[in-house]
Amino acid sequence: MIRCLIWATIPFCGISLQAQDRVVINESIDAEIKRGVMPVTILCDDLNLAAMVKFAVNAHGAFSVRNGSSLQVKIGRNGVTAAVACDNPRATFQTNVEARDEDELALRIADAIIVGLGRSWQLKPLFTDTKIAFVSRYTGHAEIYSSNLIFSRTRRVTNLASTSVAPRWSNEGSRIYFVTSARSGFPEIFSTNGSDKPRKVIVDVRGALGGASSGPDGRLVFASSNKNSMDIYVSGPSGESPRAVISTPNVDADPSWSPDGSRIVLTSGPLGRPGIYITSSSGGALNRLSTGYSYCTEPRWNPVDPSLIAFTFQSGRLGLAVADIKAGTITPVPVTSPLNLSHSSWCADGRHLVATQATNSRSWIALVDTVTGKVTRLSDAKLGDCSEPDCWVRVSKN
Repeated sequence: MIRCLIWATIPFCGISLQAQDRVVINESIDAEIKRGVMPVTILCDDLNLAAMVKFAVNAHGAFSVRNGSSLQVKIGRNGVTAAVACDNPRATFQTNVEARDEDELALRIADAIIVGLGRSWQLKPLFTDTKIAFVSRYTGHAEIYSSNLIFSRTRRVTNLASTSVAPRWSNEGSRIYFVTSARSGFPEIFSTNGSDKPRKVIVDVRGALGGASSGPDGRLVFASSNKNSMDIYVSGPSGESPRAVISTPNVDADPSWSPDGSRIVLTSGPLGRPGIYITSSSGGALNRLSTGYSYCTEPRWNPVDPSLIAFTFQSGRLGLAVADIKAGTITPVPVTSPLNLSHSSWCADGRHLVATQATNSRSWIALVDTVTGKVTRLSDAKLGDCSEPDCWVRVSKN
């Protein structure tokens, strides 16, 4: 039986609410807004709901939650509905929010604030339409967990007492693909919805296997060394009819679909000097993406803006950068922290990434704003070392 661990309310990742609520007297918000950060005060009589909303909004790179701002948002709760409003002429808005439970209500309110205050910046919803799968070593084994974006509801979805890694959401968000050696002692790909017995997807491969990325039509792309070299394969949603689409003398890994499923971005190159390449999803020539870095890996295509690809680079430490393949530019995410950032995945707004942040001995899940470089820790220390996040996002058709 798969056990589930639920934290209905958790400490907000070591971030002091007192620090968030510092009082600013006689402030002028113009200078901060010009820098792309909007100071905002959130008023709500429900303390638990207020804490979740404040944490969410403050984690967004475009906002700083504090007391004393002339931009005040008032929240009036009635069960699982709420009225959210700001009467400041700079960003007047009013909306009603409805949800199924308190956690979802907090996420929807946070998104309403982001969209309402951020109209001039064309900010998109971030929290409601993003959920995370990740690896935690809470039990002493690497197991797969899932969570919402503020980690107020976290659930363990595997209980195999073995090493389970490389979680990837299915395209419709109902299942998680992952790699484990629990059954045979060799890496194999299974899938689970968190309640059923894990289903076999790619098994009986005597070699290395990478995570299975699900495309918009449900097809899987993954890396396998079944034919001795590490190559890229495409199969059906249940692992049927796998075929090699990319085979080079080098190590090919980390495939990620373009939003329309026509292309794949991947890592390829000799050991120690991987680079980023783009190719057709049906195979063909690899086109190298010029990044300016000698070590690049873990590319992820943006589900909102198909011109953007995030990747990990190494230059003294591990960092994140964004390639704009339309403009031909490479922009390092402007973080100020000296800690390593890697294994990123895009959120529903197409601006933020969820990534692994790490020291030499510990790792956790963090939210990273690609515009301002703001980094916010998401996973609490009680979950142990956490890594390898993957986001499922609901992308608007509009």
